Amino acid sequence: MPSQVRPASVLTIPANRRGMAGVLLVIAAMATSFLWAAGHDDQRCIQLVMLALLVPLMLAGERMAGQIAWMAPASRRCLGAFLFLGGVSALGAFSLRHAVYELSTLLLLAMTAALLAGELARANAAGLQTVLRCLLVVGILHVLRIALIYTAALASGVQTDMHALAVGFSNARFFNHAQTALLPLVVLLFLQTPKGSAWRHASFALAACWWAFLFFSEARASILALGAGCAFAFAVRRVGARSFLQAMVLTALGGIVVYVLAFVLLPMLAGLPAFNAVGSVVQRTAADPTSSRIPMWRLCLELIAAHPLLGVGPQHFAHQHEAWSWGAHPHDFILQIGAEWGMPALLCLLVAIGAGMLGLVRSGTRLAHSDVSGQHTVAVLLATGAAILVDGLFSGVLVMPLSQLAIVLYLACSMAWVRSRDQATAPNVGKPLRWLTSSLAVLALGGLVYGVAPGIERHARHAPLTPAEQAANPDIQWPRLWEAGHF
Repeated sequence: MPSQVRPASVLTIPANRRGMAGVLLVIAAMATSFLWAAGHDDQRCIQLVMLALLVPLMLAGERMAGQIAWMAPASRRCLGAFLFLGGVSALGAFSLRHAVYELSTLLLLAMTAALLAGELARANAAGLQTVLRCLLVVGILHVLRIALIYTAALASGVQTDMHALAVGFSNARFFNHAQTALLPLVVLLFLQTPKGSAWRHASFALAACWWAFLFFSEARASILALGAGCAFAFAVRRVGARSFLQAMVLTALGGIVVYVLAFVLLPMLAGLPAFNAVGSVVQRTAADPTSSRIPMWRLCLELIAAHPLLGVGPQHFAHQHEAWSWGAHPHDFILQIGAEWGMPALLCLLVAIGAGMLGLVRSGTRLAHSDVSGQHTVAVLLATGAAILVDGLFSGVLVMPLSQLAIVLYLACSMAWVRSRDQATAPNVGKPLRWLTSSLAVLALGGLVYGVAPGIERHARHAPLTPAEQAANPDIQWPRLWEAGHF
């Protein structure tokens, strides 16, 4: 979440579309994950390569360090304490390699968000517009890929399912996680584009198709999260959120139309049974409202009670024998951090998130009523942040590679937008801060290499599981670092 900032309400950073190498690299990684990847392990490899390529950009300039210097001291201290406690927890973990990987990845993702925010802050509105349009193009190409496969299945008389249509993802839920963070941004492009524009029509079409897939894949957590995000934006912004809420409802209605046409009428015309997502959701919810999450949450509480200060180690929920029957992560980011990193680390993270959300709320209060674009933007950013947090209470949105990149991009856009409202003089970036951030980036890259070096080549070429991996994942593979997530 963006941090608290000093009072201001005007744009002061010169618009500049150049100097967005980090932003474009992250979008390229997301595009590759959407359009080329064959599943979770491919997406993880893409993410790891992207993080390695970003480290030189982190070392080359002051944009990342400048963004960190701009953050409120309380946010910096809380995030620093969170990462430090994670490092201490990792030292006592069963598998140092797995713990160091998790810590290094989250550190590099956080630094990536700061780097991208620094780039977008220099580019102003042009940078955000570039991000939204690139996301739109990637999303449309992915939808066309889905449509091609679905059409071929219907023509062949094959009844497909949601996982087969989540092209590029090992599980439809992993696509849903990314949709939670990205769908409101697509709606923002719809709001920011003049009527009659091709970009406006395309953004509406993509949002409607994504809603349709959420309905088709019975994505209860994502739909609940987006609804909660809209409610939060309305509670905070009231009239300022009206246009955004109307756009969300309008695109959702469009999604219902697409769902009925694509998943009810077309199968019937092809002589296949129509999909009944509503009936399936009702049946699933009545039979098991939490989809077997209760045992995992209970295990987390037991781990917190046994290891309250430092947890069992980053990523080490996947090592617990009791979790083998369901999930390598607990499907709740609060319980995940509390059980794996310890309660002090969880408290630091929650304070940092709260401070960032408060900074975003305060920036919105300084908007003029005539600033329609700003009203749209702050409503979308508030809703998206709340949606990610709510989805994270029921899913692995904090764990899966593409949703991690989507969250990073959201954080970068949020921090850059809040910073662009800051009239104060840019903070000086002293040598100690640059030395510290550069050292952390190099250290995190080393930790990343140490964590994944033994297995990345095998997983990149989809080699069979080793006997040890097979023993730890005997029945089904539940992803965490790799698709065979238990260790």
